[in-house]
Amino acid sequence: MFKAISLNIIFLVACSVQVLGQTSATESSKKKAAKAKVAKQELAEITKRRFWFSMSLGTFFDTNITHDEQEVRSFGVVPSFGVHFRDNVEKPSFEANYEVGFHRYTGTNEYDRVSHNFDASYRRQFGKKIYARTTGEVSLKGSSEDREVNNNYVLEQQLQYRIAPSFRVAALAAYRVKRYDLIEQDSNAIDSYAGAKIEKRFAHERRFEFEYRYDHNRTQGPRNRYLRRTYTAEFSTPLSFRRQDALLFELRYSPRAYTRRLISVNGERVARRDQRWVFDVTYERLLRPNVLMAASYSFEKRNSNDEDKRFNSNLFGLTFTFDWWK
Repeated sequence: MFKAISLNIIFLVACSVQVLGQTSATESSKKKAAKAKVAKQELAEITKRRFWFSMSLGTFFDTNITHDEQEVRSFGVVPSFGVHFRDNVEKPSFEANYEVGFHRYTGTNEYDRVSHNFDASYRRQFGKKIYARTTGEVSLKGSSEDREVNNNYVLEQQLQYRIAPSFRVAALAAYRVKRYDLIEQDSNAIDSYAGAKIEKRFAHERRFEFEYRYDHNRTQGPRNRYLRRTYTAEFSTPLSFRRQDALLFELRYSPRAYTRRLISVNGERVARRDQRWVFDVTYERLLRPNVLMAASYSFEKRNSNDEDKRFNSNLFGLTFTFDWWK
């Protein structure tokens, strides 16, 4: 009798172990299937984000849109549409962007236009610390730092060396061609530049960058030929109380020496000299994963030994950008 009971107990235990093993195997299979599904979805999302569209609407108020002593105040609206591509989401080696913008301003129609901008870049790594980046850009009716509504064609080569994971230095050079309308043919120029920059990254996604550029603007007409040096410092940081928000600061100083333009100063003929200061601050807030709001302020000041070329300008802007993936 005891022998029969023992056999029954052994049989029941064996069945329980078998059932538990089957249940455990089933749960393990479900977990693996769920992980595989998540991984597939993530891969699909990454693949999808290689190509996307963007739409933005910017509104601006400029206290001196013409950059002269008359101080023409203007309110502007700039809607734009863009198409973007990158071959890899995490570490792209090739990127291309195209954007068309529709510019409308009050107070003057000098800057009302449709602008087109296309740029493409290729990045290649040599070893563990050296990177090369080649960038081509075509800007039609774009606005330069001088409010010139011209066409720009730029080919830039940059060589970057990573001294440490958080510290990099780079050398850059570019060949730039500027073209104007028929009435401004004398301003057509080759304005190549060369320079260097350093980039330092800190904890909590903070970043500082300093850049120096030297360019020589060689125009068809002699009056607009000049040598210019540009010093730019940038700092960006997320906000501690909201990690999706960020502040970006930029300070730029550009002394310029005209080589063929003489002006009268205290009864003497001297070459014209300008100094330009620009300070920008931008607050960015991610309203949704694909909606970005940017509020900006820019102060620009130009001093010159030509009294008629001095000016101050304040620019306020608010832009909303919406991205959607293919």
